[in-house]
Amino acid sequence: MKQQPQIKQVNQSLGQNATIGILTGFQFAISLVSFGVGFFIAFLFGIGMIWSILIGVWVSATALVLSGKRPYLFWSRVFPGVPRWSRGYVRYSSPQNKKRAGSKKIPKSW
Repeated sequence: MKQQPQIKQVNQSLGQNATIGILTGFQFAISLVSFGVGFFIAFLFGIGMIWSILIGVWVSATALVLSGKRPYLFWSRVFPGVPRWSRGYVRYSSPQNKKRAGSKKIPKSW
């Protein structure tokens, strides 16, 4: 009988995103689409070719910052206050007991 090896070779790129330079494939697609949208909208307003390219680059750079590996570095500057959550306890009262107690309305002063 043939013994199976204890170590199996696995593809090293399993579970990783495709990369194009320093960008992932998702980020590259997002930046390409956002550049096109920014360029097209700026060009429709008749701003000019140079300004349209600059606006497209600005929009794609913004999309890259927001879709990066650590977007919380950007969002923590926009929304610095993080709410503090704490656990609270309330005594349970059944709906039947509430119905028996009646309504406790505040009397009108007028």
